[in-house]
Amino acid sequence: MNQEQFGQFWNQLKTPLKAKWDKITDEDLTEIQGNWAQFGIVLQKRYGELQKEEVTTWANRRYSHWTGNYIGYKDPAPGA
Repeated sequence: MNQEQFGQFWNQLKTPLKAKWDKITDEDLTEIQGNWAQFGIVLQKRYGELQKEEVTTWANRRYSHWTGNYIGYKDPAPGA
C-alpha cells in the first residue's frame, strides 16, 4: 500500500485499527490523519520494530480485502 492508497483507505481503517491494536490512541489517529509515514512512526512508538511489521501486515491485508485483491495473499505459517 502506498501513500495515496493509505490516504484513501484511512477512514475505513481507523475503527478496526484501534479495536485490534489497543495501544493506538485517539490522539494517535488524529496525528496519523491518513499519512503513511506518520503511521509508521506511531507504530514504532507504540509497538517497537517487530510488532510494527505485524500491524503493517494487518493493515495491508485489510486494504487488500477492502479493494477485493486478497486472493492469493497468504498468512505466514505459525512460528515462521
